[in-house]
Amino acid sequence: MLELSFASYLLFVLPFLSLRRSLKPAPTVRAPLLRRYWRQGRHAALLLAVLAGVEWHAGRSLGDLGLGVPLSSSGRSGLIAAACLIVGLHVAGMAWERFMTPAAREAQRRKLADASLPWPDTTAESVAFVLSTSLMCAGWEVLYRGFLLLVLAPHVGLPLAVAAAALAYGVAHGYKSRGQLIGSIVAAFAFTVAYAWTHSLWWLMAIHVAMPLSVLASVRKARRAYGVVAPEQS
Repeated sequence: MLELSFASYLLFVLPFLSLRRSLKPAPTVRAPLLRRYWRQGRHAALLLAVLAGVEWHAGRSLGDLGLGVPLSSSGRSGLIAAACLIVGLHVAGMAWERFMTPAAREAQRRKLADASLPWPDTTAESVAFVLSTSLMCAGWEVLYRGFLLLVLAPHVGLPLAVAAAALAYGVAHGYKSRGQLIGSIVAAFAFTVAYAWTHSLWWLMAIHVAMPLSVLASVRKARRAYGVVAPEQS
């Protein structure tokens, strides 16, 4: 009963709250970045703490949630694939930048510098960003992949469980544009199907965490070049 109640919260309540919050006008005064990172990390930590209590009550193990050690053969293959993907994307990005025209390269840097996401400027903010982002990205994998498929599949079947978990996770990203919402749902489907195939979250967590962290250095460099970061903060 506790598992189904928590699953219902993740499937319906959390996506609804995120969607409603994203549709509200942006506040004119933003909280300091450190406070915003703290709130994000605290929310993820709270959900994981609730999950730990629910699964302890149900007698589940970390292996049941896709966090088994040692890794299965499919889990090891996934981790190797994740490492190759992360390195490959980094190398491809560097190669692509070298072949870009100066104007295109300048436009790309300008876009990074003007990014609306709450990117950090100071060292303290960067550390807080890395910690909170890593916790959130890894936590959402456990919650929306490991936990939801574990609970839903016996009741509705694996295909419907995958669809429900992916749709809920995509909507939980909020709404910025139709393209963003569709992209979030499609990416969620890909990750959820990948977990259903390997039953291991380690490689998916590695990819999920690496995606925002890999952009951090480029964003800070671009912001510094355009004077977005104050000298004493750089």
